[in-house]
Amino acid sequence: MITTFRTGIAAAAIALSLATLDARQRPAGTQQPAPAAPEVFCNTMQAGALCPTGTVSVLKLSGPKVQQWLDAVNKYNESVLKASGQLKADARNILTPAQMAELNQWMDKGLNPEVNRLLASRTAH
Repeated sequence: MITTFRTGIAAAAIALSLATLDARQRPAGTQQPAPAAPEVFCNTMQAGALCPTGTVSVLKLSGPKVQQWLDAVNKYNESVLKASGQLKADARNILTPAQMAELNQWMDKGLNPEVNRLLASRTAH
């Protein structure tokens, strides 16, 4: 249970760190055209959840490694979901409603496309 919780926290921290780093590196008022972002983190899933098929393509996996990878990613995604659910449950007794709303935004589905764009921009350089 603690390992699952730590995995989820680590995934959320990585996603937030990447998004923060990207925001700091962009000069204020400048817009860069967004490169086509491969879906590493699933756009339709919670922040930090990996996209099984997208990562297979990005990693160029083939043969039996594909199924092994898909199994590992599904296990990871379940851990992220469980850990974030546990964090939210624990936080209800600690945080104010406004702080809970902020926590929920950190884990929102909308962050994954941002992280994917950041990853794509880093590999384009």
